[in-house]
Amino acid sequence: MTSLEIEGAAEQLAADTELAADIQGFTPAVRAASVRDVFLTGATGFLGVFLLKELLDRGRTVHCLVRAADVDSALARLTANLDIYELAETIATDRIRVVPGDVTLPKFGLSDGDYAELADRVEASYHTAAKVNFLTPYKWLRKQTIAGTHEMLRFACAATAPLHHVSTLGVFAGDADSDPRGESDPTGPAADMPLGYTKSKWVAEQLILEADRRGVPITMHRPAQVWGDSKSGACQKNDFVWRFITGSIQAGVYPRNFRLKMNLVPVDYVCAAIAGVTAQDAALGGIYHQIGPAAIDSETILGFIRSAGFEIKEVSIIKWLKAISADVTNAMFPLIRTTMLMERQEPLLFTDHLTRRLLDSTGIECPNIDERLFGTYASFFVRHGHLPAPVAFA
Repeated sequence: MTSLEIEGAAEQLAADTELAADIQGFTPAVRAASVRDVFLTGATGFLGVFLLKELLDRGRTVHCLVRAADVDSALARLTANLDIYELAETIATDRIRVVPGDVTLPKFGLSDGDYAELADRVEASYHTAAKVNFLTPYKWLRKQTIAGTHEMLRFACAATAPLHHVSTLGVFAGDADSDPRGESDPTGPAADMPLGYTKSKWVAEQLILEADRRGVPITMHRPAQVWGDSKSGACQKNDFVWRFITGSIQAGVYPRNFRLKMNLVPVDYVCAAIAGVTAQDAALGGIYHQIGPAAIDSETILGFIRSAGFEIKEVSIIKWLKAISADVTNAMFPLIRTTMLMERQEPLLFTDHLTRRLLDSTGIECPNIDERLFGTYASFFVRHGHLPAPVAFA
């Protein structure tokens, strides 16, 4: 980028962090333990649909905002997502209320009457909707992220209901040699974030934090790299690490000494932790991390792959790149550039002390991702045709 482009991008980020003046504080109408009707965005995504399950399991009636023209289309989209992750037979669908609309539009595109009726029923909101694409520049994510966050905050005010916002640990940048980042530590700077996605989530956080300063009841949640359900094995195929694994299995080779180290956390734990924390009034105004017991490195993942029965050869990074680049259908082909960018970065470390403090008496614990659990994930991918059957078990 030229110096003028860099300056313009910085000015845009600064402008986008300004919260609309009409968003002002209020006192929640209902205590957290008494909440029954909740509003949820992102239920047609991965994390969102598992949070839907968790909220339903806790007895909530969940009003799901789905981008669609009408109720039938919205229900069809949501049902299709439940089927993808093998959830359709396991949840109480009679307590799902679909709301066709768009989070980026004023009042979600609803009529004044429908919007007022929804606000009158809802006692808490969960905002998980996001466009997760590591290839998309920030300028193309602005509308959904900035407008969507403003509209969710406006709805919280209209409903006098807390907003529980799901962000990402990707909002942290800087030196990996410093102390682990805790929930209260400063994030950014956005200029040091190479991905438009993480920039957009950082900007959304600034809006949420300003709303908190004005007295809007909020909580903010930062999951680590979200992996599959620890019971069914249901995973999202477009997860970065799973693309890396799938692409390597497809090519039959794995990069030696690859500096990929990530904190991976099962989606059911993330959702249980979010629901468990937000069920407590003491959580309001706080930021909470959902992390696994330890980061997992590339060599450990290779061991998992082999333990699941897949034959794969370790080669140099150059040979691995050539193998991936030779096949445009390879799962990793679109992300080669992003992969090398992430490989050059030292992983940050995180803590979750505030989260654990609120969960201590709930029995909610994060399971380890080990060979057994990886095998459960791999079985899901084989069942759905995203991976070939392992040679050892074919």
